[in-house]
This record gives sequence, structure tokens and C-alpha cells, in this order.
Amino acid sequence: MLHVVTSHNAEEYQAELDQAFRLRHKVFVEEKGWTDLRREDGREVDRFDGRRAVHMLFTADNRVVGYQRLLPSTRPHLLSDVLPELCEGTRPVGENIWEWSRYCVEPQYRERGRMLSPVANALLSGIVEWGLDGGVDTIIVEMNPLWLLRLVQLHFKVTPLGLPRLIGGEETVAVAASFDERTLQRLRETRNPGSSKSTS
Repeated sequence: MLHVVTSHNAEEYQAELDQAFRLRHKVFVEEKGWTDLRREDGREVDRFDGRRAVHMLFTADNRVVGYQRLLPSTRPHLLSDVLPELCEGTRPVGENIWEWSRYCVEPQYRERGRMLSPVANALLSGIVEWGLDGGVDTIIVEMNPLWLLRLVQLHFKVTPLGLPRLIGGEETVAVAASFDERTLQRLRETRNPGSSKSTS
């Protein structure tokens, strides 16, 4: 189940947020080796996890197994304050543009091969549904270039913001990815193969 957590309902999700921050630490510090993010309490939290952040948590078996964060482009975020070198032109800014970051999924819930896992699909669908409901139609993403084709296949319109650079030992490119109802329909089709002719 996907949960959208904001400053308005965060008090109801303290236990789940704690699990999410521990999942972030497990993936980004322990797996990826981003040692500058290491914390003694095992929770990966940064200065962008304030009241403006939107946290999306996916739970299964009564625990958080997937997570992602959205930050408004009109406020400080990773591309503006931490990784500006990834943007070689004018940085995208607008009420309709948010940054997608800290995406992580427990190992046993990740995709095997080319198919998007159910948890990944739910998280991406959550961004699109949340965005379409709130006037957001574009996300900024700092990611491995291998994800470019996957986003295009899911009917995001992707625009690279610069050339890939080596960040934390991993090749990373910043992109702006816009979406609409066709993106959501494509995500639903990949979730339920053969459903493209059905109505929803």
C-alpha cells in the first residue's frame, strides 16, 4: 500500500518514517557506499527532509519496503544546492516541477530483469497520480543513465539537463521528465498486462 506523508499528517506516520529513513541508510550508505551520509543511529536524514518534503512510503507485510521523496523546485533541493554541476543550462523551476530523490526498495522487492517490480510501479504511479491531482507535471531526477530508456518506455518525456558525471562512484545524469494521463495509463498497462483496452 502506498502512503503519501506530508507535514500535515507526519505525526500519524512516525514509526513508518523511521523505517523509511533506516531503509534509506541501508540502501545509500550500506549498499551504495555513500559513507558521507552515514549516521550512528542508522537513519539517513538530510536537511531537505523538512516540512516542504513529500514522502511516499510503500508498505508490505506491515513494514516499509519502498520509499521516495519529492521536493519543490521553487525551494532548495539536491540539484539546486548539492549537485548544480549536473545542470548545464537554465535549471527547471516552477510550481509544476518537483524533484524526485532518495528512491529505494528493499532487495527482495526489486525488479528481476527488465520488468518493473510491483513496488517500483506503485511508487512511480504514485508520483504521476499525486502530480496530476496537484498540478505537477514534471519531475527532476538525478539518476543512472540506464534509467533513461525505462522512463521513456513508461511514456515520460525525458530531457537531459547535462552530460553524465561521476557522483559517489556512480555515473549520474540529471533529467527533467514530464508526464500526463498517458504515462499513468502506460504504468497501469505494465502493472496489468493485457489491460490496455480496458477502461478505468
